[in-house]
Amino acid sequence: MKIRPYGDRGVLLTELDDAERSAWLAKLEQALPSACEDYVVGYDSILLVGQRLLSGDIASATPLYTEFGSRATPAPSTSRPLHTIVVNYNGADLKFVATSCVLTIEQVIELHTAPIYTVRMMGFSPGFPYLDGLDARLYLPRRASPRTRIAAGTAAIGGAHAGIYSVASPGGWHLLGQIDRPLFDLKAAQKPYPDPKDVFALAPGDQVRFQPKAVE
Repeated sequence: MKIRPYGDRGVLLTELDDAERSAWLAKLEQALPSACEDYVVGYDSILLVGQRLLSGDIASATPLYTEFGSRATPAPSTSRPLHTIVVNYNGADLKFVATSCVLTIEQVIELHTAPIYTVRMMGFSPGFPYLDGLDARLYLPRRASPRTRIAAGTAAIGGAHAGIYSVASPGGWHLLGQIDRPLFDLKAAQKPYPDPKDVFALAPGDQVRFQPKAVE
């Protein structure tokens, strides 16, 4: 793990291995240090935001570093929630994915539902989970021409990741189907001092398993 200043109010933790990343997330969720006001989880980093850094020298920075940036081993990670999400595999790109990957549609569904994914980070829209664990046989470059609107709740794949469009938005991932629940609650987000657990169905570090919708 490497630690460096980020702007005048942040400390950036980078080059975390999976065990370190999981442990820091668990520690942050338990309690923020007094000098830390918020944190942002990136794909391979964690940004701690707090009071102004006193200098560019990280070793003599604010209590944000003193309390949270030491190289002491973080507390062991606690187990993460496992979310089973039902998917209606009726996506516009299902046949294209099968053809491109030299698979049948049934094989695409089997490969998409087999792994237990980990939410690596949230972005590019509120509540959109980047999911690690996609089978390499489903790796495809994103579309050369993104769609202008994709419906909320659309399960998709792009590059080496699976994801779910949490709100209606443009996007270039390949669409596999529709999930059975919302991932982002706008009304909860508009409340004073909203609790992220009420706003977002998933959080970084959570695990996800897809399940095909039963045929009626």
